[in-house]
Amino acid sequence: MRYKSKIFTLYLLISGSFLFSQNATSNQVTTTGMTKITDDSIVTRVVDCNALFTLNNRKIDRLDKKNYVYTEPYYERVYNNKRDYAVFQIGKRKGTTPFLYIRLFTFNTCIKEDETLEFVMDNGYMYRMENIYPPNCNGFLISRIKRKDIKALTQGHISSVKVLTFDKDYVFHLSEEETERMNDELKCLKYNNFKFK
Repeated sequence: MRYKSKIFTLYLLISGSFLFSQNATSNQVTTTGMTKITDDSIVTRVVDCNALFTLNNRKIDRLDKKNYVYTEPYYERVYNNKRDYAVFQIGKRKGTTPFLYIRLFTFNTCIKEDETLEFVMDNGYMYRMENIYPPNCNGFLISRIKRKDIKALTQGHISSVKVLTFDKDYVFHLSEEETERMNDELKCLKYNNFKFK
């Protein structure tokens, strides 16, 4: 009886040490200095923020006498409408809060100074931002992008942008590529210190 219990104990020790060594080697650093990737590892993409933003430091083009960086514009057509479209662009002046500039190219589109911009996420979450540009009927809209806004907008993926006007709401659906690019641009605004010289 003692003999069988000793063999069983030895078997448990050997199998336990084998499982422990298998688990340990799956996440160990190899001799080349690279970590072995397992199924439960987190994959991180590297984004070049300088490639996403362009610096404009020409004196004649300054915004309020300040240099600024800006992204490539998004040209979007209104969902279910072939005539109405808009341009979106993210920018940042030296020493100021980043901003989102929108221009609706629809005749006599009146926008109020209020929460007129709504981002709809892929999980159904809706996030509103305020227009800081004076009320106008030329389709201009500017929103400040604060750190809390970046945090909320990068929690998921933005599937569409809605602009609320006096007459009607304009919905712009973003493609997967545009969604990913906007997400990257917002993260760059949060983590990157741009050089304005």
